[in-house]
Amino acid sequence: MSALDPQYVTPPALAERIALVRAQLAPIRSRSALLDSYRRESLCRLAGPAQAPGSALEVLDQAYAMRWLELESDSPIAGLQFDTSFEQVDG
Repeated sequence: MSALDPQYVTPPALAERIALVRAQLAPIRSRSALLDSYRRESLCRLAGPAQAPGSALEVLDQAYAMRWLELESDSPIAGLQFDTSFEQVDG
């Protein structure tokens, strides 16, 4: 799938895990509070291995990113699906 494709697809199991974390983030009403929460979460990841597709770290990152976008636009993105397959680029 090209980065320019307008339709993003997430495997159902991964989408469910992301939705679960997003539901836990729903009570957070400001970007400042969301950032504080993300900082606390990130303390648990210090010096961890690289993030694998579908990992708990990826789920957290995806959920936080989606909540961040919701807070910016004030419109839920629950109906959107996101492509979580990433190509590794050596460089």
